[in-house]
Amino acid sequence: MCRRAQAAAARPTVRGWALVEALAALALAAIAGAGLAAAAATAAAQVRLEREHAAALWLALARLESLRAGPRESGTDHVVAEGAAVARRWTHEDGRGLPDAQAVRVAWRERTLELRAEAWP
Repeated sequence: MCRRAQAAAARPTVRGWALVEALAALALAAIAGAGLAAAAATAAAQVRLEREHAAALWLALARLESLRAGPRESGTDHVVAEGAAVARRWTHEDGRGLPDAQAVRVAWRERTLELRAEAWP
């Protein structure tokens, strides 16, 4: 008998391991895929929140600028920005010799943003 035949005869024959290895690899790939899907969903939610926050900030700044330009009256309104209903409330308090106090409060989806400023009459 040649050496190759002796080496082949000495090796134990194990069948079915390829299937077990394939199933283990498939399970690892499924776990990695689920992790990537969860990360993508979290990133998409964060992007949506940041877009809403940017829209709310822009709405607050726009109202604050209009208060500075006049008329300087308190009030409220409701707008839809980036698919979210936004409620704005602005106030103006006379400074009586000091700068007038102005504030804008924007609320949407259980979140709130408030800007305050002062302006000379």
